[in-house]
Amino acid sequence: MDMPVDIYRHTLSIGGTGMLRFASLKLASCSARFTSVARTRSSLSRLDDALGNCSTRHHQLQLNWSHSDDFLAQIEKHASNTELPDLVVAWIHDDQLTLRLAQNLAEMGMVSYFFHIIGSATVNPEKIAGTLLDAFDPPPNLAYHQVILGAQDTGYRSRWLTDQEISEGVLEAIRRMDAQFVVGTLDRYK
Repeated sequence: MDMPVDIYRHTLSIGGTGMLRFASLKLASCSARFTSVARTRSSLSRLDDALGNCSTRHHQLQLNWSHSDDFLAQIEKHASNTELPDLVVAWIHDDQLTLRLAQNLAEMGMVSYFFHIIGSATVNPEKIAGTLLDAFDPPPNLAYHQVILGAQDTGYRSRWLTDQEISEGVLEAIRRMDAQFVVGTLDRYK
């Protein structure tokens, strides 16, 4: 997939070592500094190995977002010690924590683009996204975007998105810069 994106000073990818791995690799190649955040050292190491000859400075943060206050504090500390990210891609599976992170980073200074990945196996992700938008008033220095993960229609039934489809959808959302971008279809939730 052609990836016409800008060069970013610092990209922060949270939850990007698994299903978003392809997107993380592409974004790292477009970033002077790339920070990946994951729960396990092994997933961070696999991503680092895959970056191979990529010229980005790769920082790895092993953090558990179920300890939300420590998680936020460690990300803020990292951003203070390196530089604030100008692109954040966050798939945390705790939408309220994601909004807190967006707010905290914006309070630290300029965050150009924040992409919040929203998906669910059991609940309509479009409804979740709408509820989050109603409750969140992004500060003026935060360009907040939602990427809503749906399903893929195969003609006779729908199926979950593949890792590749999710990554390509997230990259397309970043390229388009829409406030909300749906990957796949949301028909299964209607």
